[in-house]
Amino acid sequence: MKHILLFIALTAPFFVTAQQKQTLTEGESVLIYSLPKTELNIQISSERVTETPGDFFLYSERFLATTEVITAKKTSYRLKGITITPRVKPDENRTYKIIPDKKSLTGKITVNDAGVLCGINVPPVEITEHIKSYSSEEPKSPEKKLLPLEEEYMMAGSVAKMAEGAAKQIYGIREGRVDLLAGEADSMPKDGESMKIMLEQMDLHEQELTQLFTGKTTIEPLTNSITYTPDKEKNAEVAFRFSSFNGLSSKDDLSGAPYYITVKYTPIETVPAQKKKKGEPVYSVMPAKARIIIEDGSKVIFNEEMDIPQLGVLVPIPLDTMDKKAGKAMVSPETGRLLSVQ
Repeated sequence: MKHILLFIALTAPFFVTAQQKQTLTEGESVLIYSLPKTELNIQISSERVTETPGDFFLYSERFLATTEVITAKKTSYRLKGITITPRVKPDENRTYKIIPDKKSLTGKITVNDAGVLCGINVPPVEITEHIKSYSSEEPKSPEKKLLPLEEEYMMAGSVAKMAEGAAKQIYGIREGRVDLLAGEADSMPKDGESMKIMLEQMDLHEQELTQLFTGKTTIEPLTNSITYTPDKEKNAEVAFRFSSFNGLSSKDDLSGAPYYITVKYTPIETVPAQKKKKGEPVYSVMPAKARIIIEDGSKVIFNEEMDIPQLGVLVPIPLDTMDKKAGKAMVSPETGRLLSVQ
């Protein structure tokens, strides 16, 4: 793989790449800061399709001359799309403590509420995140209602007789619509708006009656979220699975079709400086550019490049070149990149 070679000048004396765990002593006066870490919030948009047979589906061909009906209750799922939102959190492996020193700018570091470094001697910068939530609560099934039939059909006690009555109502609505549009109805609406409302009501009643024969299809949009941390290069790792029977499933559930995630980036190769500077360093990050790809094995669904700080390298802020009282350094809390030095 091709590497980028980065040479460190005297203003950035050395790199630290080893993971560091910080322990605190109770009562110790220290400053704590963390560098950012990027997680990927993968949002999977899908639909739950529920097919419910009508009460009179056995009589649909007899009374409505149609065989295009739902005969059994069925629930299925279909994937609609995938979006990825980077989410910043403190990197526990790049969390450092500094003992305050009045003679050094290290005592003027600034962090936000999450503890992520924002710079030196500058106001903190908060990161606003908008994360969609998903409720797994099943939707309440609407109460079935049978439009009122004439007394002779209701008293018959026969499903076939009730289906016949419903079919006659459907044909009656259709005839009434034709008469209304032809201007031959016994009671014509006064204006165009009244005509529109009357036609909409007739269409609704016909649809409700027809569904007693053909069945009803309900489509419910769903949004699920999973979290993925790109901490190393990956090639076609299973991120999740999706089944038309169960929807989103875990990557270990072989009943679903796999969706793969690939993380590609060019590591930044470093060499140490010839001389180390004295004093306690404050680190920023040179984030790596990583390409995130999600595919289903046949086509690419998501393909985008983004900054991933945990895949980058540490760069000390050049404190020795800054004024001891008024010096400022701005660091991006999203990527950890050093933005400016005054």
